[in-house]
Amino acid sequence: MLGLALGLFKFSDYLKNNKQVNAPSNLSIQTVEAKEAAKVTKEETLSYTGTIEAVDEAVISAKIAGRVNQVSVENGDAVASGAVLVSLESQEYINAVTISRALLQKAEVNLSTVEVNYQRNKTLYESGAISKKDFEDIEISLKLAEAEVSSAAASLANAEESLRNCTVNSPIGGVVSDRNVSNGQVLSPGAQIMLIKNISDVHMIISVEQKDLASITRGMEAVVTLDSYPDRKFTGTVEIINPSANKSARVFETKIRINNKDNLLKPGMFAKAELKTGKTGEILAVPQNALTGKEGMFFVFTAEGDKANRRQVEIGQVVEQLVEIKSGLTEGQKVIITNVNKLKDQDSIKISD
Repeated sequence: MLGLALGLFKFSDYLKNNKQVNAPSNLSIQTVEAKEAAKVTKEETLSYTGTIEAVDEAVISAKIAGRVNQVSVENGDAVASGAVLVSLESQEYINAVTISRALLQKAEVNLSTVEVNYQRNKTLYESGAISKKDFEDIEISLKLAEAEVSSAAASLANAEESLRNCTVNSPIGGVVSDRNVSNGQVLSPGAQIMLIKNISDVHMIISVEQKDLASITRGMEAVVTLDSYPDRKFTGTVEIINPSANKSARVFETKIRINNKDNLLKPGMFAKAELKTGKTGEILAVPQNALTGKEGMFFVFTAEGDKANRRQVEIGQVVEQLVEIKSGLTEGQKVIITNVNKLKDQDSIKISD
């Protein structure tokens, strides 16, 4: 939606210091300067508000049940991919690995014995010294011994995997958020214990109305500002435009990707974005210092003969030091640009040369 440009927020501060003074009418003639309301060319922009979100987010949970031995991170900590987040008590799993390894070794020894017996009896069978049934029984014994080794190896692998899972690692680099775990706590498999949010880049989520959709394309540049950093401007690009509208609000969720190398932008922050469409148009504008403001309304004084005529106007975008006038003035009308905070309607004026 075509909205007020970002400069309008600074302009509102100007108006706070340029309120009309409701002083008694000055009977003397005031000398003022005036300029004509004129058309100027402006670049069309679309203005939005939205929320900052992490580009990448990992839900952290334990893969096994266990009691927490140590939590290694706090909310807000920066972690690298693979960093240890939580350690579970592991003695039970160490014991399971020891037992599984011993059972595998026993099964392998048994298999070696059975293989030797198999080779010896195979020779006897081929020479006719033992019956086919006796040799088939020996073949079955070999297969059982091989299966026992495979089963023991799988059990050891599972035990080792469980032991590894006593350490919960971060799958991505990022910042710890929503930590919900403490030492001594018993964890269930799959239960969320924290989030890791990668905020080296962030998304600003905006909602685009259908009428503006054709003006927004992937790769379009956006200028993002936040009240938290009034003197900073962040540059982003439109990365994702949802092809389907939200069913209730009938808007299209759009994501602006912003580099966040200084980690200033945090998930949940409120932001404003201005997108340049590449189109230009003409607007009627007057100098900023022609306007006064009161109770959310805006006014100018036009010079009509030797009188100052107070007019209410509707303003739009700020273009450099000019303010768009959407209604209340016509092109060519002279607006007073000096001493406007001292003037009253129908005061006598003289326009300086």
